[in-house]
Amino acid sequence: MALQMRQNFDMRMEQKLKLTPQMIQSIEILLLPQMALEERIMQEIESNPVLEIQDISPEDSLSPDGLYASEAADRGDDIARSRAEAMDDLRNDLDHERHADFLKARREARSLDEDAPNKMEAISAAASAPEKLADYLIEQLRMEEIPPAVFELIPDICWQLDRRGYLVDPLEEIFPEDRLEMAEEAWEWVRRCEPAGIGARNLSDCLQLQLAHESGDNSFEICLVRDHLDDLLRNRLPVIAQALEVSVDRVQEGLEAIARLDPAPGKPWSMAENQFVVPDVVVERNEFDEWVVEIPDSRLPKVEINQAYYQLFESEETTARDKAYLREQLGSARFIIDAVAQRKRTLLKIATEIIKHQKAFLEFGPEQLRPLMRQDIADRIGMHVATVSRAVKDKYIQTPGGILPLSTFFSGGIATQDGGEAESSRSVKLKIKALVEKEDPKHPLSDQAIADLLAKEGLDISRRTVTKYRIAENIPSTRQRRSFA
Repeated sequence: MALQMRQNFDMRMEQKLKLTPQMIQSIEILLLPQMALEERIMQEIESNPVLEIQDISPEDSLSPDGLYASEAADRGDDIARSRAEAMDDLRNDLDHERHADFLKARREARSLDEDAPNKMEAISAAASAPEKLADYLIEQLRMEEIPPAVFELIPDICWQLDRRGYLVDPLEEIFPEDRLEMAEEAWEWVRRCEPAGIGARNLSDCLQLQLAHESGDNSFEICLVRDHLDDLLRNRLPVIAQALEVSVDRVQEGLEAIARLDPAPGKPWSMAENQFVVPDVVVERNEFDEWVVEIPDSRLPKVEINQAYYQLFESEETTARDKAYLREQLGSARFIIDAVAQRKRTLLKIATEIIKHQKAFLEFGPEQLRPLMRQDIADRIGMHVATVSRAVKDKYIQTPGGILPLSTFFSGGIATQDGGEAESSRSVKLKIKALVEKEDPKHPLSDQAIADLLAKEGLDISRRTVTKYRIAENIPSTRQRRSFA
C-alpha cells in the first residue's frame, strides 16, 4: 500500500494568557519576602534615575520606624552622591544641553541595542533576578500536550515546592475536592520534569524517582530506598542483607549507587535565596483584647519620584528622544511604587482573613488549628487562588508564640463522626504523634490500630490516611519502631 504525505492548514480560535513585563514584575514583587523586597527596591533606585529615597524628618528619625527608614536612607547615600550633581542642576535651572549626555548615558547603560527594546529579554538577562525553580519547571511543561484544565493547576503545584524541590503539603490542602483528580494528574507531570526527583513527597520518593529515570535495572536499589531506607541511613547493612536474603556486598553496591543520587534536587535554585527570616506580617492583641494584623514595612526604603524629572519631561526644550526615555522611566517608577503598595494591601487582606479563621490557634496552640485551604481564603476575599498561593509563599508571620511560616495556618480537614466541624489535618498529625510517643516500644501500634483509637475520639479517618500522615511526619513504620531490647 502506497504511503501518501499531505499538508493541511487548519485555523482555530483559542484563548491564551500572555503576561506583560509589568504583570511579571508585579507577580515577582508579590512573591518576594521582606528582606528580598528591600533589596529589590534598592536595585530599582540604582537603575532608575527618577526614583529617590524620601527625606526623613527629625521627628520621624526618633521613632523606631524612622530608624529603619533612616537606615535604608544611609544605604542609599552612595547612590544619591553618584548623581547628586545632576539632580542639583535639574532642580536649579534644568540645563537641558548638559543633561542630554546624562540621559544618553542612562539609555545606553540599559540596553546595548536601542533598536530592539525587548523588555522580556532584559528581565530574563538580569543577574539580580535568578530563575525560580517554579518558572524552570513550568517552561519545561509548556510545550507538552497537557489538557488546559490540568496545566492551569501546574503553577500552583510548582510554587508549593520547598527548597529541596519536595511537595510536602498534601494536594487536598491546596486544591478543592472537585479538582483533586486533575491536581493528581498535574502533579504527575511535575514529577516527570528535570532534574529527576522534583515533586517528591519525601526522601524515599525522591530517590525512587531518580532511580526510575536512570537506565538499566535499578529494581534492587528502588527496593532499598522504598523498604529499607531507615536501615540504610543507620548503616544496618547486615539487617538488610538478611531481610532480602542477599550478601552484604550486594547491599553495599546498592548503597554506593544510591549515594550518587541528589537528595535535594531543588537546592541549586534556592542557593541565592535569603536565609534570614524577617516577618512579613505581625499579629498582636490591642488594648481591647482584639487581634490586630499589620504589615511591618518600616524596613523598606521609602521611595518617591523626583519632581525635577517631571519638569524636564514636560519642558518644550527636551528632545523627543529624551522625552521617550523619561516617559519610560517615569512609568516604571510609578509602577514599582504601585506594585509595592499593592503587595502590602494584598498581604494584609489575606493575613487578616487567615487570623479571623484561626483565632483559636493563636490562643490555645496547634491542637486548635481549624481546617483552612487557600481556595477558602481566595473565595472570601475575591482573589484567584494562585494569587493567595504566591502571597503566602516564603512569608512569615510574627505571633505571640513566635515567628511562623504563613503556610502554617493552612490545613486540610478530617470529618468528625458526629457531623460537627472537621478537624484540621495538622492537629490530627499531632494526635498520631502523641499516640506513637505513648505506645509500648515492644508492641508498637499499627496504622489500623491508630485509626481505631482516633475513631474512638470521634474522627472519621482511614488506615490509609493515618499512613499518609505518619509518613509526612517522618514517623517510622510499625516494624521500624519495634524494639527488641
